[in-house]
Amino acid sequence: MTTNYKDLYKKSVDLGEQQKLRQLQLLHEQKQRRQLQQDAARHVPDSNDDEEGEEEEAQDETPTHSKAQRKQRRRRATNNNNNNKKGQHFRLQQSEWLRHRPENLCDWLLLPCPVGKRCLVIATNGRTKVHNQAGRIIMQLRTLLPGDAHMQRCKTVLDCVYVSEMDTFYVLDAISFGQQQLLECEASFRFFWLRSRFDEHGELSQVSKRNEKPFKLLDYYDFEDANAVDQVLQRYPQWEANQPQLDGMLFYHKEASYTCGTTPLVCWLFAFMLPDVLNLSVNSSYAPPEDYQPSAALTYMDEFDKKLLTQRQQYKKRGKVAEPAKEEAASAVGAAGMDQGQEDELEEYAELRNLLDYQRRLELGELDMDCSPASPAVASSSC
Repeated sequence: MTTNYKDLYKKSVDLGEQQKLRQLQLLHEQKQRRQLQQDAARHVPDSNDDEEGEEEEAQDETPTHSKAQRKQRRRRATNNNNNNKKGQHFRLQQSEWLRHRPENLCDWLLLPCPVGKRCLVIATNGRTKVHNQAGRIIMQLRTLLPGDAHMQRCKTVLDCVYVSEMDTFYVLDAISFGQQQLLECEASFRFFWLRSRFDEHGELSQVSKRNEKPFKLLDYYDFEDANAVDQVLQRYPQWEANQPQLDGMLFYHKEASYTCGTTPLVCWLFAFMLPDVLNLSVNSSYAPPEDYQPSAALTYMDEFDKKLLTQRQQYKKRGKVAEPAKEEAASAVGAAGMDQGQEDELEEYAELRNLLDYQRRLELGELDMDCSPASPAVASSSC
């Protein structure tokens, strides 16, 4: 009699259930953080605070603290605050696989995402810089975004997908837009704010001398509007002439803040996976790959992640191997150049030596005034 010992072990919590728990926990933490920020913004000092403030003012008025010293302390505090703002570093928000059907799809927003390179576009101090996922600057350009063309003291930070074939930035989300900070705002408000700003500034989607590349805001769809969502899923291609091409579907929780890093409140699925994970029909043109099994969508997600990790590791190894090869090639080219340079210097030195020797012998009368065949190079230059 055989026994399956795996059944004797306590089974771990399903990854889909873990995702649900993390979503609820993160939503609770973000709500608490927003509430604390609102309370701090609405803070009104009470009588105790007034008394403490009067005591501090009385201490400042003592002879040991002059007005100049108080000004210096205030100036230092202001500089520290400005330095903290300048050193603020943003990272792209990364999604997770959607491993389960949410209990209430109406709490989510759908956003079709094109194929391209994710990047962070930051416009401030009269310049616009494009950062890749690693944070490196890959492009600098002039734009009409707030912070570059106008209102240069403010900052605009956009989460974009750059499609090189169309030379266009497609805007997914935003951390800030001009003087409006959006980092701690809910996704539904961020998308609404972006739509209103892009409707006001239609010149952002056009190329001009002051706006070198177009910025186009991607449309989002609320699951409360079932008809609109169904039309999007049945539409193929997603954009006119299939430009750009559809990469997949992003799912944003309406109450989610922007998270710099991976978050379970922003999820991802390929279009062909929606019928199996969410029980939503899509256009038949969104055909799955050969290695995809409809009954094993979660397994496909795990295998896809493993393949992606292997590709990244191989890419890193190639980069490490290529660097020494480049250094050796550069050193070989440099050595060859040095050898050639030394030969040229020797030839020039020999010619100069012959010329000086010829002039010396001519002055001593050892040679006649006619051209000497002994030094043809010199003779040809002097005759």
